[in-house]
Amino acid sequence: RNCCGGVSSCGTNGMWQIPGDRAKDTIWQERKKRVRDRDAVLRTEKIEREQFHTSCKIEDTASSLDRVLVGEYSHFVNRKLSYGMSKDPEGFLGAQQRWVEGAITLCMQWTTNNADAHGKAARNQPLLWCVIIAFILYVWSLCRLVTKEYTSSVFVEVGLVNASDFHEYIREPLAPGIHFMYERLLEMRGGHTPNSYSYEVYEDMTMQFIVFLVSCIFMFFLLWLFTNFCRCFKTCINLPYEMKWWARLLISFDNLTYWVWFWTSFFWLGFNVYLAVLPAQFHFHNVGMMSFMLVATLLNYALIISNSLRFQVMESIDANEIAFLSMDNIWRANQLFFIVGPIQGFSVITGTKNFLNYLFYGQDIGGWAGGDLTQVSIAIVKYWTTMIICSSIACWIYLFYSNPTGDEFQSRRPGCIVFSFIAMDVLHPCVYLWTVSNKLSDEEVSKMTIMTRLTSSKWWKKQMATALLNETTTDIFRYVAPVYNFCLPFLVFYNSYFGVGAGFTMVQVGAGH
Repeated sequence: RNCCGGVSSCGTNGMWQIPGDRAKDTIWQERKKRVRDRDAVLRTEKIEREQFHTSCKIEDTASSLDRVLVGEYSHFVNRKLSYGMSKDPEGFLGAQQRWVEGAITLCMQWTTNNADAHGKAARNQPLLWCVIIAFILYVWSLCRLVTKEYTSSVFVEVGLVNASDFHEYIREPLAPGIHFMYERLLEMRGGHTPNSYSYEVYEDMTMQFIVFLVSCIFMFFLLWLFTNFCRCFKTCINLPYEMKWWARLLISFDNLTYWVWFWTSFFWLGFNVYLAVLPAQFHFHNVGMMSFMLVATLLNYALIISNSLRFQVMESIDANEIAFLSMDNIWRANQLFFIVGPIQGFSVITGTKNFLNYLFYGQDIGGWAGGDLTQVSIAIVKYWTTMIICSSIACWIYLFYSNPTGDEFQSRRPGCIVFSFIAMDVLHPCVYLWTVSNKLSDEEVSKMTIMTRLTSSKWWKKQMATALLNETTTDIFRYVAPVYNFCLPFLVFYNSYFGVGAGFTMVQVGAGH
């Protein structure tokens, strides 16, 4: 993001450079009213000129998007110009809810042409729609790749490319290479197996992927041509004239729509519960799955090690201090992935409600009460993490209580193990949120009788906090996530049922996430 100038001012300790010529403008500007007059006509009104957007809860993201649309970019200054204070854990949960509510509101404002934007930013709104349509087409092409049998490109189907030319210049030159790879893989596996398909099936599958890849490269080439064409006329048209501009638009699109994927944590939790409760069958080669998981793990750790080596004591003064990765990042990434799903799901509802109030009633939705958001988020996370921990225990109880056969036990046990690791990840924040408000002192404990202690919820909370929220236990939990991420590929070789649930869960919550 820094290389293309696409770092938003959201959570990055960003500072704004306001051009001096803006002082020549008057303090008044016109904008469309949010509500209709008595004659049902939308008119304009004069308001005090604003430098930053105040029509949603994430002003920093809204202002950054406004600047990206006109072609401006961020720049990293390797100096300590300001200092920021990190939020406490409870405040961070409230901020998660506010960020999602603001992102939903801002996304709906732009897609419905109700954003509080002016000048070039308002005129360049179609650029954002171009990115949205491109993303939809990309998702459609992936769905088409895995659901439809074809050996020609979409350009052939719509008539842009002649079918005979595609067969002559694309399919025929690729066929010998595909056949050679097939023979080599067949030789490595020791010949055909009962589950093997004919060569034509493998050829069609490989051809489909190559056609998909070539089509994506061709579309990227067309975008590159259009962008360079716009460079020749950048003085008279305000369209992207460099590929970095498109990259900044993609980053802004990601900032607006990341809440769409809030359901993924629910899916992977439910999928592992399904594997723990019901016996399942999958058809894949455990060596191939182990290799895939091992490569993903090595890439994750390579990212951590390469970044950590840059930040020695001397380099931390001179180097670009944008990222710092450690073992804590893996642990916190796992925790964040599984605990913020309910907050984001709840925020989808409240954010939509805020936008409707803004659209139909002209309500000011730019402010919030931090304490209210924090309390709601804490309550959601407390009960959600408690449910995860209790569900993991219930899965183990049901596994032994249902008297499974040997094959069923081998099939369901990996799901219980993976789900238990997820529960261990969320145990620390769960205990913290349940005990953070407990103010029972040691002096008060010394005055309590044994019966009073056993019947006091405050005493039990204090014991839980003492046992789990200490430095030693925290260090153990901190390294559990990296260790089991590293061990999962080898568990697949021992038991292939680890492959699906553990493999794809690891990809979802890895260091890349």
